[in-house]
Amino acid sequence: EGLGIVRRIHPERNVTEGCCLEGIGHIYHGQRRFEDALAWYGKAHRMYRKTVGPESEDVGRVVCNIARVLSRQGKRDDSNEKFEEGLAIIRRAVGDEHPQVADPLYSLAECKEEAGDLEGAIVCLREAQ
Repeated sequence: EGLGIVRRIHPERNVTEGCCLEGIGHIYHGQRRFEDALAWYGKAHRMYRKTVGPESEDVGRVVCNIARVLSRQGKRDDSNEKFEEGLAIIRRAVGDEHPQVADPLYSLAECKEEAGDLEGAIVCLREAQ
């Protein structure tokens, strides 16, 4: 219902709609409905790219959320790739020293550890400090 309200108030589409779509993805993710979460995160990704541009912090964040779902599905290689993509976007958007960089670095470290790349995990964790 909230998404419908946003669409009626802002028929031109805006970042608020992207936030709603991403929020629905979060709910499905929390319910372990991973395919549904990926679908809604994908919609949010497309909306953010249209409204705030492909190099925005919002786009980077939703790419990292997609990576988290892929990780929960056991798709380590895909997850690692998406974390690196999302992290790169966030860094370009806000810089290396921004607090928003630490969370995807930590998640990337977890992926690397699970894949047996302990050295890579340590590098990410040190950088996140």
